[in-house]
Amino acid sequence: MFITQVCMKISKQWRQVSFQIPLSLSFVENPLKQVRESILLLSSCERLKNVTYLNLDSNGIGREDVKYIATSEWLKNLISLDLGSNEIDNEGVKYIAMSEWLKNLSSLNLGYNRIDSEGVKYIAMSEWLKNLISLGIGSNRIGNEGVKYIAMSGWLKNLTSLDLACDGIDNDGVKYIATSECLKNLTSLNLAYNRIDNEGVKYITMSEWLKNLIYLNLRHNEIGSESAKYIAASESMKNLTSLSLSNNRIDHEGVKYIATSEWLKNLIYLDLTYNRIESEGVKYIAMSEWLKNLTSLNLGYNRIESEGVKYIATSEWLKNLISLDLTYNEIGSEGVKYIADSEWLKNLSSLDLGSNEIDNEGVKCIATSEWLKNLTSLNLGYNRIDNEGVKYIATSECLKNLISLDLACGRIDSEGVKYIATSECLKNLISLNLAYNEIGSEGVKYIADSEWLKNLSSLDLGGNEIGNEGVKHIANSEWLKNVTTV
Repeated sequence: MFITQVCMKISKQWRQVSFQIPLSLSFVENPLKQVRESILLLSSCERLKNVTYLNLDSNGIGREDVKYIATSEWLKNLISLDLGSNEIDNEGVKYIAMSEWLKNLSSLNLGYNRIDSEGVKYIAMSEWLKNLISLGIGSNRIGNEGVKYIAMSGWLKNLTSLDLACDGIDNDGVKYIATSECLKNLTSLNLAYNRIDNEGVKYITMSEWLKNLIYLNLRHNEIGSESAKYIAASESMKNLTSLSLSNNRIDHEGVKYIATSEWLKNLIYLDLTYNRIESEGVKYIAMSEWLKNLTSLNLGYNRIESEGVKYIATSEWLKNLISLDLTYNEIGSEGVKYIADSEWLKNLSSLDLGSNEIDNEGVKCIATSEWLKNLTSLNLGYNRIDNEGVKYIATSECLKNLISLDLACGRIDSEGVKYIATSECLKNLISLNLAYNEIGSEGVKYIADSEWLKNLSSLDLGGNEIGNEGVKHIANSEWLKNVTTV
């Protein structure tokens, strides 16, 4: 923005050119201290007439603030507007829906804004919003009635992405979506955190209009293995590349349906966290040729134990995995050894083993594994790791590509921190979580004085007894200048 302003002052020609350069502005999580004045300035500034992307998420913006945006001639080139997590309510939505200046919008996010079905009605009946291809209206109170307005709207027929997470929707709302010809262009559908059961899933899988879906999120509903059967048996779901069924009631039989489905062979992302699949369910996944394209697999909180890990580690079909989440599965150090010894898992860049009863021996297996040298993110939080385990990590040539390391809630004190702070192998770290250990101000000083940790932008020391002295070490550190999250 500064460069643009300077160029505008150099010549009239540059001024004209500058007005044709698309600009993106993002003010997220309360950077606008004086909200009303800031919004008024944004909406009345001619220099911002080429802004095409505007993100004002989490700024306490109300309906009157939205009015300034909606009636601004200078914001008529906006194609993306994010007003998530504000306080605009139905009246704020009305201003947007009635605005001719916002007719070029292709993406609109109004999630978490105290909007109900009346607000949705304004959107659905707005000719000015007919160019929308992405609509986010999750975490509101729109209910089935709000969904009905969307499903019946001819103006919203260009939508390819629809986010209705946590909107109080049940099977009737899903039926409106599934039977809507107006929504036939959808490729992404988020229905997480609603009240949908097997019947609702059946509507989706039998819909002739939803056959273009590539992303489907049904996280945290009331669906069981029968729903998995509907999805797996549906030819309409053959284009899916991402499927989230976490926080439901799916057992190993449900996983079997998924794993043996020819229609789901294009999946690259599968999330089954917080279900009941156990090691038997993992076996079906590991033996499935249809799931060989998976690059991301989330199986946290499923009681798979070390036996389930063995199935994964010995599966040639899972050799394309780059992200594996096995949080809270009681795998122990035995399960870790299976992972560390697996040539099939050599492409992993992200590994989450939090809360798994892993001790120092398990850490040693990871730190000395030739197959895990591509890891950039490693989560070992909430295990039984002490200073010895930290030493294995800090001295590991195999883990030198790590940019994110989570060792929260272990048994690490200042000695363990010293290993990290003096490790050249960990010089690429950007994020370090040492929360809830036994670290005092001395340990913080090691971090603050470490040249190897100069790339850190996120540092979590919460739940330790670092005191005012520790805080002072961080604040005065020459090497922690880039830390923005503490």
